[in-house]
Amino acid sequence: MSGDRVTSVDVARRAGVSQSTVSLVFSGKAEGRISARTTALVRAAAVELGYRPNAAARALKTGAARTVALVVPDVTNPFFGGLLRGAQTAARAAGYAVALIDTANDRDWGAASAEALQAGPADGLMLFEVDPPPRAPGARADAAEPIVVIESESRGHTSVRLDVEDGTLAAVGHLRELGHERIGHVASIHDRPTFRLRRRAVDRLAGKGTPRARCDFTLDSARSAALELLHADPSLTALFCDDDVIAAGAYLAARELERRIPADLSVVGFDGLDIGRVLDPPVTTVVADAVELGRVAFELLHAQLAGNRPRSRVLPVELAVRGSTAPPRT
Repeated sequence: MSGDRVTSVDVARRAGVSQSTVSLVFSGKAEGRISARTTALVRAAAVELGYRPNAAARALKTGAARTVALVVPDVTNPFFGGLLRGAQTAARAAGYAVALIDTANDRDWGAASAEALQAGPADGLMLFEVDPPPRAPGARADAAEPIVVIESESRGHTSVRLDVEDGTLAAVGHLRELGHERIGHVASIHDRPTFRLRRRAVDRLAGKGTPRARCDFTLDSARSAALELLHADPSLTALFCDDDVIAAGAYLAARELERRIPADLSVVGFDGLDIGRVLDPPVTTVVADAVELGRVAFELLHAQLAGNRPRSRVLPVELAVRGSTAPPRT
């Protein structure tokens, strides 16, 4: 190799397989996932090239490394801090460390990260709205993959998610019971299962013609989306927001338009983040226990690592009525 250090990429090219397959072979994870023929090809190519796996791979092969990975779309969102804390606390009690990967809302990067983690450094994966990696070439069709998908569903994989549809119905139902007929939806710009469920639930109670503006999970983006809605339809008396950070942006928009909350505009958030309690008035929100979600995700993964096949879970949420909602002015 012209004096250069031989890498797993070189071995993969010589054997005619993917780099992830080489990593599986030398991390001790090939059994049941890579065929004996493919494993032999990889090892033969390694011998021919003089490849030596690094120390981390040797640790994995001997079982010295006990690490699982949590892949999330946006580490800056406070919700994922709670998710990590729950997973980490449960993992520590079981003797595992949790590696956190932030995809920055890049689905392709998330999928690539999951595949790389599965092939080498992680014994199992917890994927928040990230597609599980494809089975490695030569893997048995019935080979169990230690993967838990969070806030999503993937055929053949255990999942855990929040009952966001029920929570959204409770939130919008609360607004309807107060007498609001003109309700706007400040929605996430990201097209993911959890937000599709929220949109369907909003449309179910507020009508399919519900005014909707999409935004990212930042104050400025949410403020702009709320302003767009309120300028386009001044008759709106309430806003349902996909997240408490988005709700905080709606507060900024209401302040800019000199609309008092809740006298002139009712606002409901989602997730039960701490930011919602420091808003003035505190925001009515659907409380979702991120810590419990993380804890359950690891417990389901741990069960898989022990050779079991746990059932998927749906966790309840609860509407917390605070000071941001009131009957519309007549």
